[in-house]
Amino acid sequence: MNVLSIIERQSEQVADFFKKELAAEIESQGHRDTGALIDSIEYEILTSPTEVKIVFTYLFYGEILEAGVKAKNIPFGGVTNKKTSKYIEALKNWAARKGMKNPLGAAFAIAKTHKKQGMPTVNSYKFSNNGRRKFWRSFTLNTYLPSSLKIFADADLQELINIILTKD
Repeated sequence: MNVLSIIERQSEQVADFFKKELAAEIESQGHRDTGALIDSIEYEILTSPTEVKIVFTYLFYGEILEAGVKAKNIPFGGVTNKKTSKYIEALKNWAARKGMKNPLGAAFAIAKTHKKQGMPTVNSYKFSNNGRRKFWRSFTLNTYLPSSLKIFADADLQELINIILTKD
């Protein structure tokens, strides 16, 4: 076993740790609906002679949940027309999954609230178990970075030392 394989193994443990914590934060913030965002969290470990990077990817709307959306950027003009809005369709589908009696009406009501308050809305915080509705990714990475470093510190240091000492 060489140094790079030890570092890659530890990187895999760190990535798995963060993947679990990212999913937990999404759930704690009350964002779990179908589970698609959580299921979409993947990572890739990129290595070079000078660095190791862990790159996470997930569905596009994870960025919306991370940063929120200002009211002025909500894609709703308050006027209905014959065009189908992807935003209204998504809200309607969500309302239908939640069992609301009039999903289209609920979609327009939610859109109007979003247009006034942005996302997250004031009332959406009642669905959070931790008081947060944004920054699921940055909160997790900032909070658990010290824990992830401990995974590297707990590596088999004797194995690393042996490899380093036996090099010519």
